[in-house]
Amino acid sequence: MRTAPRRDERGSALLVTVMLLMMLGLVGLAALGTTTRDQQVAGFQNRKRMALYAADAGIAEALERLTTTTVPSVSTLDLGDTTIFPYGQPSYRPDPTTASPTKDLGNAPFPGMGLNLGQGGLPTYQINYWRLRVQGLAPGGTQAKVEAVSGSLAAN
Repeated sequence: MRTAPRRDERGSALLVTVMLLMMLGLVGLAALGTTTRDQQVAGFQNRKRMALYAADAGIAEALERLTTTTVPSVSTLDLGDTTIFPYGQPSYRPDPTTASPTKDLGNAPFPGMGLNLGQGGLPTYQINYWRLRVQGLAPGGTQAKVEAVSGSLAAN
């Protein structure tokens, strides 16, 4: 003998299934939104890091010129290959927000280094300090600024 289902229980499985599917769909949409935001943040961080590395390359150039010419300078330079960066290359330049991106901070004595050069006297050494300010730019307009102080040793 079969008994007919009661009227108040008919269709409840369908209703529960539809509700579960709706909840799963909402969870999927939330996960999709989170993934999109994470990709945007990762792209911003990548551009910021690229600008910082470009500014660091400008500081390295100025320090190299300091060791070869005793006067640092920063040029404006694009980095990388256009095939690697089709939407613009990272670049660096002297910081445009300051009047003197490479500023001579003066000399300071360097104690020690007592060498006898045959004259009976000890040479004195000076350190000439420089402040270097460089701005790095990444494709898309992201900027990073780096400031460094360096010195070169010279005998008087």
